[in-house]
Amino acid sequence: MAGTLAAPVGMTGMTTTRGGLKQDGFMKQFERYILRRMALLTFWSLVSATLLVLTTQVLLRLNILTSSNQALVAFLKVSGFLIPNVIVIVAPFALLIGVSQVLYGLNSDSELVVMESSGAGPAIIYRPVLILSAAVSLLTFSVGNLIEPYSNRALGDTIAEASADLLSVAVRTGSFQKLDDNLFVHISKTFPGGEFGGIFLSDRRTPEREIVYFAERGRMVQVGENRFLVLADGQAQQQEQENRQISIVKFDSYALDLSSFLPTGNRSIFKPREQTTPYLLDPPKDDFFHVRFPNEITKQLVDRLTAWNYPLLFGLICCVFMGRAHSNRQDQLQSILTVVGLVMAFRGFGFYSAEEAGHSTGMKIAAYGVPAGGILLYLWLTMAGLQPHMPKWLVHLRDLGITRILELFERAYGWHLQRTRRKTGQA
Repeated sequence: MAGTLAAPVGMTGMTTTRGGLKQDGFMKQFERYILRRMALLTFWSLVSATLLVLTTQVLLRLNILTSSNQALVAFLKVSGFLIPNVIVIVAPFALLIGVSQVLYGLNSDSELVVMESSGAGPAIIYRPVLILSAAVSLLTFSVGNLIEPYSNRALGDTIAEASADLLSVAVRTGSFQKLDDNLFVHISKTFPGGEFGGIFLSDRRTPEREIVYFAERGRMVQVGENRFLVLADGQAQQQEQENRQISIVKFDSYALDLSSFLPTGNRSIFKPREQTTPYLLDPPKDDFFHVRFPNEITKQLVDRLTAWNYPLLFGLICCVFMGRAHSNRQDQLQSILTVVGLVMAFRGFGFYSAEEAGHSTGMKIAAYGVPAGGILLYLWLTMAGLQPHMPKWLVHLRDLGITRILELFERAYGWHLQRTRRKTGQA
């Protein structure tokens, strides 16, 4: 490295002197090069993480989706409506992957060392990181407050419509089918003419009592817009949970209004997660959740108004601990572990504090204050070029713990090899 600094890949024809960067344009172009790499990695990390989390969320609702008469349409609609919700959660971690991976690569390829030795200041690193972090924070805020409420409402409507078909599916399959939480139905067989037999319906939605219906025969009857399940030759058993007394009523004919068992798709009450942010800031006095469960509104507001802080916080943490050149791989590994630990601690506290904000004023204040304080602290450390270091005793404990874990793995692997060889010899 005799007097010149080679430009990064794709940026030929630019040089700098040891005393400082020769051209200001080089710095700006190098910043764009870093920003482009980070943005691409962040984008693909966001796509991959979104698809992964989306798959798990759809699988949790698979029972309802496959019970719909239009299962494929319901599946595609639910997948689309879940995307904004997933993006808000995974975007900070996608940014963390993109930024940390690029900074790690720059350090491993000695590019950070070359930049520092050529006189480039820390701004050449933290400017691209701050720009990308601010962009992801803006994306998170926009999606969480402008798009997610409407997608959650559409998701609820789709789930309600799919759930309304569950009884007809239970008739066709002859299996136990969950209609709602603590509400199950089983229909053994069908007869010509639309009747079915062997009906079992268990309703435990009310904590005070459990109701079970048995009937030999039954049929679906449509009266206007209402559907009824007309049971014949059966009995209804009701058990009070307080005194465990059971009352049994036998009947020749009994009509159940299915509107009390099945969602209709036309909902009059919307959850806080399905309402817009201005609505939650000033809900009507007769709103169901405002009257009965105001803590749910508080939790939702705290979550929406704090989630956008974490991409910016994660980017700043990466700047502080990974934005400077490291002389050896041990320091590099220590920085990565520190970043991961801090990120998990901050985001874990964010999830917990948002959940508890509806029950505790102190936790509500902490939910806003901790990420904001973290942003101010790490912004100051970034601008000042300071990097906190672990105390020597803590480093010693960490290294000792890693050594013990590696020894346990080695012993387990050795035991596995001996067992495998013993089995092979016996064979």
